[in-house]
Formats: sequence, C-alpha cells, structure tokens
Amino acid sequence: MLGLLPALVAGIYLYACPYTKVEESFNLQAMHDLLFHHLNINKYDHLEFPGVVPRTFIGPVLISSLAHPFIALSQLLGCDKFVAQIIVRVCLASVVLICFHQFASTVRNVFGKGVYHWFIFITCSHFHFLFYSTRPLPNTFALAIVLLAVRYWILQDSVRFIRYSAAVIIIFRSELCILLGIMLLMDLASRRVTVLRVLQTAIPAGLFALALTSVIDTYFWRRPLWPEGEVLWYNIVLNKSSNWGTMPFAWYFYSAIPRAMLSSVVLVPIGAALDRRVRTLLLPSMLFVLVYSLLPHKELRFIVYVVPVLNLAAARACSAIYEKRSVSVKHLLACLVVLGHLILNTMLSSDLLYVSSMNYPGGEAMGKLHQLEPKTEHVNVHVDVYTVQTGVSRFSQLHDNWIYNKTEGLQAGSWQMQQFTHLLIAASNRNSEQLLPYATTHSVQAIISGYKGIRIDRHRFPFIFIEAESKIFLLKKETVVSVVTSNAYSS
Repeated sequence: MLGLLPALVAGIYLYACPYTKVEESFNLQAMHDLLFHHLNINKYDHLEFPGVVPRTFIGPVLISSLAHPFIALSQLLGCDKFVAQIIVRVCLASVVLICFHQFASTVRNVFGKGVYHWFIFITCSHFHFLFYSTRPLPNTFALAIVLLAVRYWILQDSVRFIRYSAAVIIIFRSELCILLGIMLLMDLASRRVTVLRVLQTAIPAGLFALALTSVIDTYFWRRPLWPEGEVLWYNIVLNKSSNWGTMPFAWYFYSAIPRAMLSSVVLVPIGAALDRRVRTLLLPSMLFVLVYSLLPHKELRFIVYVVPVLNLAAARACSAIYEKRSVSVKHLLACLVVLGHLILNTMLSSDLLYVSSMNYPGGEAMGKLHQLEPKTEHVNVHVDVYTVQTGVSRFSQLHDNWIYNKTEGLQAGSWQMQQFTHLLIAASNRNSEQLLPYATTHSVQAIISGYKGIRIDRHRFPFIFIEAESKIFLLKKETVVSVVTSNAYSS
C-alpha cells in the first residue's frame, strides 16, 4: 500500500492545478490533436504555432494511445473535452510513477526496507518531483526513462542501461548525455563494461532511436527533422536559451536543489557519509548539475532527474538515525527531528501547492467564460498571449460552435479587435492601458486574480501571507448584448 502513496499525492497536485503553462503547450496540444484530429495534420496546432524549437511527437503518441480508450469512454458518458486533458495527464503520471516504482523497488532490494520506506515518505513530502510527474514537459517524458536507466545502472545491467540512455538522449533530452555519460565512464573506469560491449550496444540502440524519432517527427513536422538535434544546436552551439532568462552559475545549488529538497537537503551529506553506494550515485548527479550550470538559462525542471538520488541519500540518513532511536536519549531526539522534518516538508509543500494553484489565471479565465455564456450563444473570443501562456489549451476550447482566436500582434482597440464578442486581456486593474480602448464598447464580465508575491506584515497573524492581484479581465462587447436584446423583443 505504501507504493500507492506517491500516486495519491500526485493526484492531489493534479486536482489542485488542472491547468498547464506555456512550457507544456507543445506536448499538450500535440496530444489533443492526435486524439481529436487524428491524422488530419493540417489542423494541428504546431503548424500554426511551432514554438522556438521543435519537439518530438513520440511522447504524445505514446500517451495519447494510452489515454484514447478512457477518453472515448468519457465522451460516451457526456464529459466535456477538458476531462480529456485530465485523462492524458493521469496517463502521463501513471507512466512516470510506474517507472518510479521500479526505481523504488531497486532501492528496497539494494538498500533494504528501512531506506525504501523513508525514500517513499521523503519523496511524498516534497513538492516538485510529484508535481512535475503529471505535467507534459519534455523533462517529464525523459524522467520516466531516466528512472529506468539509473535503476539498471544500480543493478549493474550495462546493456539495458545503455539502451535506455540512448533512447532518452536521442529522443527526448540531449543534455542527459552528461548525466548518463558520466555514469557510463564510471562503468568503464571500474571495468564493469568494456569499450567493445559499449559500442556493440550503443551503436544499434542509438541508430534505432535516431531512426524512430526522425521518421515519426519528419512525418508530423512535414520536413526532414531530428528534433533533439535542433534543440542541441539551439541551446549549446547558439546558446540562445539565454534569451529566456539567465541565472548565476551556482543557482542550481543554492536555489533549485534546496527548493526541491526542502528541509531534507541537510540530510543528503549525512547519507553520503554513511554509505559508499550513496556517494557513488551522488557523484554523477552532482557532476551533471555542475556541468549543466555552465548554461546561463536555468530552471529547476532541467535537473529534476537528480532529485530521486538526493532523496535516496536523505532516506539513507533517516533510516540510520531511526534504527538507533533506542540507543540513547540523544538518538531518540535525533529520530524525532527526522520525523518532524517530514511534517515540515509537508507544510512547505502545501504552501508551494497553494502558490502554484494561483499561477494559472488563463485557465481560470477560460473556465469562467464557459460558465457565464451558454453553449448556444454566439461567441468569438480573442485570447491574448499571457492568457494562452497561463492555462489555455485546445482541451479548454469546449464548444465547436464557438470561435477561439489566439492571433498575436493585434493592436488594442483596432477594428480587428472590435470584431470579437469577448476578449481575455491581461491587465492589473480596470484603468490599465490595455483596457482603455474598450472602456466605452465593452463591459467587464469577470476579473481573474493570480499570484503576486509573499508579504511580511508584523502587525497581523500569520505575519507571512500570500498576496494576489488582478491578472486577466474578461470583457464582453456591449453592442452584441444590445443586438441580442433587441432581436429578442422583436420576436
């Protein structure tokens, strides 16, 4: 039953945050198009909005295939299309958690039941790992395979390790050649595997993965393509990922890892000191983070693959402390501390979940529009860039008779914008510059708030609280209302 706990926590995270953001858009839209447009590729979203770099369709094809029978059943039951978005995310999480279960089973077999139990509890007390497990990021698809690759590395099954490594590097995330490459070099240095064996396994596995992604993605993208090859060129050679923001060299170590690990981070060095096997796992993980820190653009999801190893190190420390709880009062107090750190982690994760639930005003705004307007109403809505980036997807476009427009670059108040019956516009208040052109032609139907920041006020309790602010305004054109009203009276 303990093995089901991660699925329960991931389900809570999915329930609290059912929407997605811009970095998840390609995979999510691709799954929608595969499910609802099938092989009519001319209707696919990526042809109109290709994104900065192309991504592979292999992940969306696999998850869509798993989700299809459940989505067909949901439609027979009369569920709307947004339920299909939840289903594909559940299927993705199921794949990740099955791979996680395989990794956790290896932890149990190699390190013992005590470490396994702590490993599960620590993982569930954290936020980011299980939160990402439901999110259709390229990193999440890669995470499932990395868990299997590292599992086989621990088991010293070099052939399967190399095969899974080749697949995840060539198809999903090319930068994983750093992490998995270091592990392979360690195997070669310790003579676990020979160079000849590596070549005999890696070459056919790599060629198969390259052929698979090239054939499938060339078909869907309508041009000769190896997606990860273009991503590698864009990020490493051209170093254009820095266009999306930069962080200091040590950011992963002083910000990302502590946020991912919460209070468990202090237990990692203890686990490393106690067990040589833990140190062996930590070495390639930390070297990967160190080398990857050379790229100026950084996000926590880029290093999510090392979180299970860090959790294992913390679990090893907790298990050792817990087993000695009856030795003395000092050991009992240490045991209470490690038990208490799970409670602290859970509290912090709850706060992070609450903040995250406020980061999808676009999804909330689209949901509000569908609540306010009946399905039979003529709706032609324009959705601005910020709204699209914070929760709107093709899954949230529920009615086939409505028109959903995402055209970028339209001038505020222009005749093109006046053609829409409804507008979803990012603004901070009613007097914002973005809303002024519509002051006499539109009425505000709803205001959607989102996360603003954390504020400290010593004069109130709790003195630390989360602030919200207006993010998106839902406008409706007044002339449309008057026309509909007059027609109703004339009939």
